[in-house]
Parts: sequence; structure tokens; C-alpha cells
Amino acid sequence: MFDEYKEYKVVSNNPLLEGKVSSCLELVSGGALSVFEKARDYIHLGWTLLNHPLYGNFTPKQQPYRTILLGRKAVEDHKFHQVDLDSLQLIEGSIQRFSSGFPEGANPLSFKHFSQEILDDFATVDLYLVSVNLERYGIKLNTA
Repeated sequence: MFDEYKEYKVVSNNPLLEGKVSSCLELVSGGALSVFEKARDYIHLGWTLLNHPLYGNFTPKQQPYRTILLGRKAVEDHKFHQVDLDSLQLIEGSIQRFSSGFPEGANPLSFKHFSQEILDDFATVDLYLVSVNLERYGIKLNTA
């Protein structure tokens, strides 16, 4: 099951992942919603969600960092990619859930009231939670 994917992509806004996941990392600027939207774009291109977007059961106001793991199966050149409808439904539901967590006009990126130490803690929690899935799919974290 875990070896059926030809390539992987890690989409994240977590700065702790920079340098820890080399070839398949795409860092996104912005908040968690930006990560979800970028992951949705990849799902439309035939990628599949490999972790739940709302892992850790954090609400939008509780966690500024999100990391999404995606996989893509080998596709022959002459075939079109297929959209994984389960992945699409899951990411769309997560986008809706995250979007509804803020009142109209509120800025979901405003975590400025937290100290850098607390933001670092948020980043560490995100890294820890997603590392289980990265390991499951054989994506090694560089510790150096």
C-alpha cells in the first residue's frame, strides 16, 4: 500500500521543514489555508492526499502551520491523470472548515501576538505530527 506511489510532495508553510525534507518539499508563504489551497491544486493534477489535512484536530485559531503530504502514482505518458475524488472532497471540506473559523474580513494569518518562541513551538508540533506520515512513506527527515 505505501509503495504504490512513484513520487511524493510535501506542501507546507512550516519553516522547520526547510532543509529537513529536500527534494519533495514545496514551502508555501501564508497561512494554513494557503497550504490547503496549494494541495488542492495538486489534487486537481492527479495527486492524492496521504495525510488528513486537519491532523491534530487544531482549529484555525490554534495552529498557524500545516503540512500536507501528497503522492502520485506512476502514470503512462499517453494517459490523463485522474482526480482522486476522496482527496478532493477531504481538502475542500478542510478549506471550508478552516475558512469558517474566522469571521468575515478577519485575517487568518494574524498570529503576530505570539512570541517567536511560541511560534517555534507550533512549528515543532506540526513537524512532530506529520513526521509519522513522512516516515510511513519512506521520506526521511534530515537531522543535520
